Amino acid sequence: DRMGFYGQTEWRAMDTVTLVAGLRYDLDTFIHPTVSPRIALLYNLAPAHTVRLSGSVAYRPPTLFEKTFDERVSTNPPLPPLTTNVVGGTNLNPEQIISYEAEYQGWYLNHRLRTRATLFYNHISELISAREISPVLATLANIPGETDIYGGEIGVEILATKWLTGFANYSYQDIQQSFTGRVQRAGPHHKFNVGLRGEWENRLNAEALYHHYGAVTYPVGQSFVSLSQAGLIGLPDQAVGSYNLLNLRVGYKVWQQKALAGYTRDAEVAVSVFNALNDQHKEHPLGDMIGRRVMGWLTLRF
Repeated sequence: DRMGFYGQTEWRAMDTVTLVAGLRYDLDTFIHPTVSPRIALLYNLAPAHTVRLSGSVAYRPPTLFEKTFDERVSTNPPLPPLTTNVVGGTNLNPEQIISYEAEYQGWYLNHRLRTRATLFYNHISELISAREISPVLATLANIPGETDIYGGEIGVEILATKWLTGFANYSYQDIQQSFTGRVQRAGPHHKFNVGLRGEWENRLNAEALYHHYGAVTYPVGQSFVSLSQAGLIGLPDQAVGSYNLLNLRVGYKVWQQKALAGYTRDAEVAVSVFNALNDQHKEHPLGDMIGRRVMGWLTLRF
């Protein structure tokens, strides 16, 4: 059983300063009540230019699955026969995240160009995962440790003409953690995205999206490490190299009709190319190899 109460208030201290505060109170069968505050300060530097400072605390209570799970997991040949009993946790605390953000947003060129710049910090703790008690027993528990994620993002969006729009953004993050095993967090330091979209009066539309993901090393889990140390399997390569995605799409609306309710019915045929450069890569050490994919679409809207 879960019940939550949420309240929010907004105070305009002056013409250029607004304070927004919220508080959430949650009751849950499996945990003690939690209080999640949130506060944001908005400052208008000038018309169409705003700075936002915010902070919040949030929780994820354990699920029914994590509390009551009870299953026997057996290994299969060629591994030695072994049966491990995995049970739910009896005294689980909710997972917690504390977040802080500072953001600037500004409009230029008569609102044809929007810019954003954000700095953030997240502190994560009390993550829930399976913990080995013995070779034949594991239980779901709060894993000791914590994660600090620092980063920022800058981006622009532009209305170049009435038929052409575009965007670009770049983000950086750094992850510092004392977690070990399967709950370890990982992600690339660098990512950036660029996109253009055109839509013409002759019913033709097209878009091009380019994404770059930096190299990253993902932990594959303690089970793989233990089995590889025992000489039973080879340890997968935990490093995923940087890769680039160029996605293309061209569409044409073969039919359009104005409905009595005011909206437009239409039918569109389109061709999309995912990973047009065929930069073959994996998104995770245990994932599939990803290559080029071409698809055709017929979309009807009534």
